[in-house]
Amino acid sequence: MKICRFTLNHDSAATPRVGIVEDDGIRDVTRITDALPPLRWPVPPGDQLIANLPDLAPRMAELAGREPAIALDAVSLLAPVANPTKFVAGAGNWKHMGAPFGMIGFMGKAVTALAGPSAGLQIRWPDRTTVHEPELAIIIGRKIDRPVGIDEALSHVAGYACAFDSTLKPEREDWAFCKSFDTYGTIGPWLVTADEIPNPSELGYRFWIDGDLRGERSFADLTGSPAEMIAFASTQMTLYPGDIFMSGAADVGPVLPGETMTIEIPRIGSMSVKAAISEHARTRPWGG
Repeated sequence: MKICRFTLNHDSAATPRVGIVEDDGIRDVTRITDALPPLRWPVPPGDQLIANLPDLAPRMAELAGREPAIALDAVSLLAPVANPTKFVAGAGNWKHMGAPFGMIGFMGKAVTALAGPSAGLQIRWPDRTTVHEPELAIIIGRKIDRPVGIDEALSHVAGYACAFDSTLKPEREDWAFCKSFDTYGTIGPWLVTADEIPNPSELGYRFWIDGDLRGERSFADLTGSPAEMIAFASTQMTLYPGDIFMSGAADVGPVLPGETMTIEIPRIGSMSVKAAISEHARTRPWGG
């Protein structure tokens, strides 16, 4: 099942909706959110749609069968996860990179960096270099509050998506700061549920800038597989439904305003994100 969040292009209020993606378009199943449990403060952490997905998915499929298809060009695609508590970003994590980055490690990224492809990459410091990092996003489906083994780690995954873990090239700043600009955590175009991808290490990606192929990799070459990353992270932190792992980047290079980044992962799909100068852009950082 392919699950998306979207707004209708003709909706002036830009109301987020939930959809099932099929060959002929998107089926609006937003009514399924009426079945979510009512929440009161303090709201439990995590994404409640993702947390309840095992129970809701059959009903979503039933709803989709009764809804007309909406053309993809009639919608703006949002991030398929609305409320993660955290990004867990792989540090390099490719075998060919060598130490210190050819290892299992994590970098922080503020959750406010989350965006869908329709938002584009909004560059706030255009006098500095922003780099592209095409990756696989792994979305946690169930709370993990204890160390889990590699053999059981993927059973806690809700699904997978394409990702760009964009980063301001550091000068004096910390990596976590440089990864945390708004829109620098793009995932989409939708979430493909884990039952359709039993082994994400069998996948790979191709990556283009303005149609020029810039990278082609197999996720079998990650130093830490998705299962190993989840198992390792579970030894130090609680993971909640909707939390997003970024697999780690091998093809890193500058992306300029006006350029379009495209990543394609078989069995997931293709996601294009256009870079632009943000309306909140500065020519110089604070203190610079």
